Amino acid sequence: MIALDASAADASNPLLQPSPLSYQYPRFDLIKDAHFQPAYEQGMTEQLKEVEAIAANAAAPTFENTIVALDRSGQLVGRVQRTFSNLAGAHSNDARRAIEKAMAPKLSAQSDAIRLNSRLFARIDTLHRQLAQLGLDPESKRLLDRTHKDFVRAGARLAEADKTTLKALNSEIASLQTTFTQNVLNETNASIVSADRREELAGLSDAEIA
Repeated sequence: MIALDASAADASNPLLQPSPLSYQYPRFDLIKDAHFQPAYEQGMTEQLKEVEAIAANAAAPTFENTIVALDRSGQLVGRVQRTFSNLAGAHSNDARRAIEKAMAPKLSAQSDAIRLNSRLFARIDTLHRQLAQLGLDPESKRLLDRTHKDFVRAGARLAEADKTTLKALNSEIASLQTTFTQNVLNETNASIVSADRREELAGLSDAEIA
């Protein structure tokens, strides 16, 4: 677990707002490692509230109030995940590896809480069965079909007992996969061969040396 300073959890956290830069490029000049976990936690909480509102909607399911609303949910956690995964993949360190390990099972549980939500899937399934009658454009049809397929493949049709088993397995896999990836990176870094003089690289082509 990363030790957080007071500034990491308040409104000064640059991850909590969309970046003003072109294409919303992350403000890496302001982002600190300690900002990630509180931003993740806030984003996950917001997303679950958004998903619960969709699932609990008393109105009949429509493409807009279910599929579009779901597609637009989780903006914050998505932004944090994209920023962190790219940063950690390109430039890892002890703090980022600790965040990866801490967040892997939590992100797995977040995905399961959405994909295995029976009320939410019931709305999606209803729309999918009405697909031919909804008058959707090709892009919207694709989004509805893809969303339904993703939920089914994630286990949305399983019995509740099986969903519980699946959640445990997904959490374990997420943690093990993170550990494996980090172990591979450590071994790769440990295999580096350093050379101080060009003569030590005799036999290699100029392109290989470059």
